[in-house]
Amino acid sequence: MPLPAQWATPEDFATLFQYFWHRDFPIDQISTGAKRTDWTIHIGIIIRNVADLMGLVTRFERRGRKDAVLRSADGDEIAVEWEWSGAWGNELQKLKRHEVWGKDKATESLLKYAVLITYTHTPNIAKVYDHVTQSWQDAKWPLLLILIDVEKSKRFSTGKEFKNIRMSIFDPSGRKELRTAPAFPWKVEGSRWYLKAL
Repeated sequence: MPLPAQWATPEDFATLFQYFWHRDFPIDQISTGAKRTDWTIHIGIIIRNVADLMGLVTRFERRGRKDAVLRSADGDEIAVEWEWSGAWGNELQKLKRHEVWGKDKATESLLKYAVLITYTHTPNIAKVYDHVTQSWQDAKWPLLLILIDVEKSKRFSTGKEFKNIRMSIFDPSGRKELRTAPAFPWKVEGSRWYLKAL
């Protein structure tokens, strides 16, 4: 039996991702030494937690080396890639060409949507949106882009200071912006993390 149409939507994924991103953040204002592997693990944990709350199973490094596939009892529902180096690699094509595994081999299955989580320098946001719009043309399913914009900084061991998490959906009608939120938990006004920063 397929998932209900309003279950595990891109909006649901975006909301859960944002809250888990802040809750399990691997640095604070004093301990700023998280490396690239820490961010990769952080995102993997978030993906597993999101899938768990949606009632889906997470399979890592599946079906043509997708970073993760979220699967229901019927088959693949959501394919996920995350890339530290930006949107310019082959991640979009891997998501666009994902071969969906389904329990019923007689019927062609489609993903509910794909997710790309990546980073860009703040001045390049529009270029990333243009690139994704162009690359995602003729895709069989929508794409949720989770874009973390960064600025150069010597304060952090990665050389990047996170600014915002920007979430958009790309489909045949174009790009729809879902939300923008501060990337650092201590920048979320009124939160318990914000109080710690004062």
